[in-house]
Amino acid sequence: MTEHYIETTIADESTSALAIRGIRYKEALARFAGDGKRYRHWLTEFISHGPTATAQVREALTKGTQEAALGLVHTLKGRAGMLGMVEIHSIAASLELSLKNHEPTVIWLEELERTVAEMSQAIAAVLGRPDA
Repeated sequence: MTEHYIETTIADESTSALAIRGIRYKEALARFAGDGKRYRHWLTEFISHGPTATAQVREALTKGTQEAALGLVHTLKGRAGMLGMVEIHSIAASLELSLKNHEPTVIWLEELERTVAEMSQAIAAVLGRPDA
């Protein structure tokens, strides 16, 4: 019991040092049951996953596969929400709604790409790149 407590405290302290604009890390950490190591893992995964996901959305839209784009956006929205990335979650939700309503998506997609790229860079600056 003591070992678990110490491990959790260390993980929480290292995670609480995160100060990444646009992430509500305390709320997100709660979704990970306080497991700071696991949360940091998923944040680091986002460095490559986020930009890849937005590129896949753009490709799906370019190919005219709107349903595929909708699924990709929904997945990215969910991951952003899980990680506490409120702005990305909101933009993805707006893009998802535009897709569902067959409305223009260019502005939302460009905003999502820009915001995801900025978030990926911010995470990398704080946590480092996965292969670093």
